[in-house]
Amino acid sequence: MTADPAVVADALVLAVEDGLRRRDHRDPYLSVRAATDTHRHDHGCWAYPYQDGTVLGAVAAAAKPARVLELGTALGYTSCWWASRGAHVDTIERDPLHVQLARENIERAGLRASVTVHEGDFDMVVPSLTGPFDLIFFDGYEPPARLLEQVTGSLREHGVVVTTNLDLGERRARSRLGSADGWSTRFVADLALSVRAPAAGRRP
Repeated sequence: MTADPAVVADALVLAVEDGLRRRDHRDPYLSVRAATDTHRHDHGCWAYPYQDGTVLGAVAAAAKPARVLELGTALGYTSCWWASRGAHVDTIERDPLHVQLARENIERAGLRASVTVHEGDFDMVVPSLTGPFDLIFFDGYEPPARLLEQVTGSLREHGVVVTTNLDLGERRARSRLGSADGWSTRFVADLALSVRAPAAGRRP
């Protein structure tokens, strides 16, 4: 019997919350986050690193993804965190300088074999990748509806989309994600964990 995605989402939240209570707050990739902040200040770009990689470490420990698709690399901070928990990460970044710096940071972290940095726009790169992925990470408000629909085909049944920065911008991301058809979404801190329902369980 196929598990109810709501049950899967509830179990994932409990595991994440337990992981957050038990986590080690030391950040081995803090230098990458600091370098990203410095780069943004110097170059005036939009490379904002996620605020606390240990939170993603707790999510990875709970979800145990073997393959992660990351939409937006910046300088590689979150790629390092997903890869450090045993996943292979395909990450997409359109800025050529960010791609170069991310690859250098990932190399220095000893994670080159676990992370593939793809240069280009999401619309161009996502269709070229072979799924399925266990987890998709989007660090920027929320995935636009068109992009969410596009990546759904790359996500395994009961795979999870992790979205951050839900209270930035128009501040409507929580309500939109919570009511999205075909997904069971739960919220932990500033994260949305959206579990994909099986195709037969989604409304036409």
